[in-house]
Amino acid sequence: MAETKKSKGALNAEQVAEYLRDNPNFFKEYAELLESMTPPEVNHGGNVVDLQHHMLGKLQSGLQNMKSKYEGLILSSRDNMSTLHSVHEAVLSIMRAHELEQLLEVVAIDLPAVFNVDVVRLGIESEAAEFYENKFGEQNASGISFLEKGLIDAIMTKEKSVLLIADTEKQFLYGLDQVFSDCADIVESAVILRMRLPSSQRNVVLAFGVRIKNHFHPGQGSEMLSFLAQVIEDKLDECLNDSGIAALI
Repeated sequence: MAETKKSKGALNAEQVAEYLRDNPNFFKEYAELLESMTPPEVNHGGNVVDLQHHMLGKLQSGLQNMKSKYEGLILSSRDNMSTLHSVHEAVLSIMRAHELEQLLEVVAIDLPAVFNVDVVRLGIESEAAEFYENKFGEQNASGISFLEKGLIDAIMTKEKSVLLIADTEKQFLYGLDQVFSDCADIVESAVILRMRLPSSQRNVVLAFGVRIKNHFHPGQGSEMLSFLAQVIEDKLDECLNDSGIAALI
């Protein structure tokens, strides 16, 4: 074994050249090595520029950029597939909920596990927010809370329906501490989805929070999460009306 290592360490340029001459198809099998090789620059004399050298260098740079974009596309596709699977599972759980209590159990118990997040909050704007005190802790961080009227527009502005926050420390938002009341200090990254109940036109948000910065970020696709919000919007409206609670809040 020691002799083999010594032989490898003593490999010189002539041996490499000889091996390549004896194996002319080497770069067909290992074409990716060409991307990292420096093409020879021919000295034409004077101020004549070796265009071939620069064109090959530019081609290598283009290949590297293409490779980076391709790898990014693969990662993005994997994330989208993961989100698609999670939303599909969440929607099935929501559709099985026939009462308000069952729906709130899905929000507080199922959604954090399905999306692998630390906090899920369903926030409803209501006059009751003035009299009702939200009580949460790290053991029961997810659930429903009442928010003061107008808070959702203040957080998101009227134009936005989805808000992706990479770092809650850098992107301070008024009202975020109310959405994640009692647990705002553990939320480092978040996504907030605006909803509006069809019957009462009451503003609602579905918020996901995690302890890791940049878990959510503005570059992410949010179409599937928006679809999830629409499903919860309709189901929540239905359950609130069926329970008679809609008139009380």
